[in-house]
Amino acid sequence: MKRILLFLLFSSTQLIFSQNISVNSNTYTAQELVEDILINSGCIENVNVTNSVSGSFNNEKSFGYFQNNGGNFPYAEGIVMSTGRLSNVPGPNNSLSDDDASNWGSDPDLENVLGVNNTLNATVIEFDFTPNANSIQFNYIFASEEYQEGNSNTCIYSDVFAFLIKPIGGTYTNIAVIPGTQIPVQVTTVHPEIPGGCEAENEEYFGSFNGSNSPINFNGQTASLTAQANVTPNSTYHIKLIIADEQNYRYDSAVFLEGGSFNIGADLGPDKIGQNALCNGENFTLNVQNNGNTPQNYSWFKVENGMQTLLISGSTETEYVVSNPGTYKVVIDYGNGCTAEDNIQIEYVDFSSINNQTLSECDADDDGLSTFNLNLANSDLTNNNQNLIVSDFFLDQSDAENDINRIQNPENFQNTTPNQIIFARIENQAGCYIVVSLTLETSSSVFNSVSLVECAETPTSLVSYNLQAASMAIETEIGSQVQGITFYTSIEYAISQQNSIENSQEISAENLPETVYARAGTNSCQGIVPVVLKSVLSPQIDLEQTTQGFCENDEEIIISAGTKNNSDSYSYLWENGSTSSTLSVTEKGDYKVEITATEIIDGVTYNCSITNTITVVESGKAKIDHKLLGELGNFSVEILAKGIGDYVYAIDELPFQKNNIFTIKAGTHTLYIKDLNGCGIVSKKISVVDYMRFFTPNNDGYNDTWKLIGANRENLEVEKIFIYDRFGKLIYQLSPYQSWNGTLNGKNLPANDYWFTVSFKNSSEFKGHFTLLR
Repeated sequence: MKRILLFLLFSSTQLIFSQNISVNSNTYTAQELVEDILINSGCIENVNVTNSVSGSFNNEKSFGYFQNNGGNFPYAEGIVMSTGRLSNVPGPNNSLSDDDASNWGSDPDLENVLGVNNTLNATVIEFDFTPNANSIQFNYIFASEEYQEGNSNTCIYSDVFAFLIKPIGGTYTNIAVIPGTQIPVQVTTVHPEIPGGCEAENEEYFGSFNGSNSPINFNGQTASLTAQANVTPNSTYHIKLIIADEQNYRYDSAVFLEGGSFNIGADLGPDKIGQNALCNGENFTLNVQNNGNTPQNYSWFKVENGMQTLLISGSTETEYVVSNPGTYKVVIDYGNGCTAEDNIQIEYVDFSSINNQTLSECDADDDGLSTFNLNLANSDLTNNNQNLIVSDFFLDQSDAENDINRIQNPENFQNTTPNQIIFARIENQAGCYIVVSLTLETSSSVFNSVSLVECAETPTSLVSYNLQAASMAIETEIGSQVQGITFYTSIEYAISQQNSIENSQEISAENLPETVYARAGTNSCQGIVPVVLKSVLSPQIDLEQTTQGFCENDEEIIISAGTKNNSDSYSYLWENGSTSSTLSVTEKGDYKVEITATEIIDGVTYNCSITNTITVVESGKAKIDHKLLGELGNFSVEILAKGIGDYVYAIDELPFQKNNIFTIKAGTHTLYIKDLNGCGIVSKKISVVDYMRFFTPNNDGYNDTWKLIGANRENLEVEKIFIYDRFGKLIYQLSPYQSWNGTLNGKNLPANDYWFTVSFKNSSEFKGHFTLLR
């Protein structure tokens, strides 16, 4: 059957005069679609469509003819088979293809071969054919709504399709598989990485996720793939093309078969380009033997700028020897209009950009000798050609040519003479090589030091450095732009490029200054520059001055910036523009001041600034009172303050504290209350009494009388003291400041324990006892 061009418009025809594809489900029969659109070749004979299955949408099918209308869809025309309505196949991709039809079931062969079940909406085209060679192939693209960019559903769900082929009476084989495998092409087996979902699967065969301006109405598609099968010439085969929804009818898919691509194959093998390019001077034989039926003629062409130049032609010219780069083509003529062809691109490794190189290294003692990492020259030696590698380094050019006696320690090679020349062997993956020289030169390149200065919050705080911040100073010192900077803790490490340190460093201010060494240059050493890490101490804040008081009866006060030492090197800037270290204020509130410490290091002025906030609060001196706690001989004193200030307390020479209760001994004491906001200190003297636990009236001058300790005429708290014997008889009565000598009516009382009562003016009393010793 010959192809008939029909320009008929049926009710189900969709014509789109744009960049989108157009489809037609009724113009061509299934036989015409296969024989005239898909095959249209004299190499395939006896084409006979035996079956087709479609969803029923009134007069519209689920398979038919498509053409790209000059748009950017990869195929000009062909057959499209869908799991939905054909009219939903063309772009733009601005709606969901999501069709179903009544009584549209599954296909048992599809489910059996792919090992799936629960399929539905199966579109099928089956046909027989007879090939004239031992290989057939055709091109296709799989597209689906289940491709969803950035959505983990792409990792989980996929419709299914298969191209099943078998010899008549044989068993089906699926040839819609990922090249070189038996894995069926599906959404879940061909996709890029889905962030948060799954790793890439066979990404090289993925085409694209489609935006709204896509020429087809599907969210994504594969690249153009080739289905291929080995066949026996002149034997009849059966092909079954099937696509179906899986699990449910939602999210339709389609497969596009390129028109005219179903043909016998001629295979010249993979292109010889990139890492597979040929070596200079190498001949390569192109061969297309074993093509099934005996061809009548072989024609070999060289293709340049779209023009074909015939090289040789003849029935026995099964090979052609290539010695020059270019694109070569073979056309195999089987007669009766049956031809097969293939192209191959041939490249030869181009070493024209590979030249002799020099590797420079720093030389601390200027003797022309140093330690080299030869691998640092690799990118220069290969001129950054990713298809080339430096296989090894050699001391002798002949050794490099013969690939013997390579240098064993290229990462740590010590030259033996100044400007020593060694040799590099550069290869591609196929083993093509060139030998070039590498000159090892040194320079006396330890430069003067530069400083990197940061602010230190306190004399012992960690100071953070980004060593790369010294780059400009390093370039200035070297006198040229540097190609990368790496830092080390010693000159030796910088030369050998061992134990590099991170760009971010934290060092305690008390350990500064500290020196690190910058090696300039990525591949060669441009110089080593000591970088001295220094710091400027930021202004130090006196936390006790951050709150200052506006005292009662003050009309104005002078507040300070709150620094610990008011250094002359500090400068000040208050919010009102004042630059003094103090400020006159007339009301409470927050007053901010920027304080800057300035230091000149190596002729450069560095400023470290902080902002301090002085809070002025209403405050005042306290009114002082006290209360004795406990009992005679075991008193504590509670200092009582009245006022609006923020107070601390002290007794005698003790330091001030927030706690206002103190343990106190007998005697005269001074109590203090201090306002933390600077409004002053108030004080009060008190006397505290205790009693003697024993006395010895033997006139030796020590403890000859018994009395209260700390009592005096200023003590107005004690009123009277009464002394009793063991039987409770009153023996003696004392005033607060009097003493008893151990007699009664002029006679010595015996040694014994005696009891006493102290009566206080507040009506309370204390009872105790003491011992008279003789």
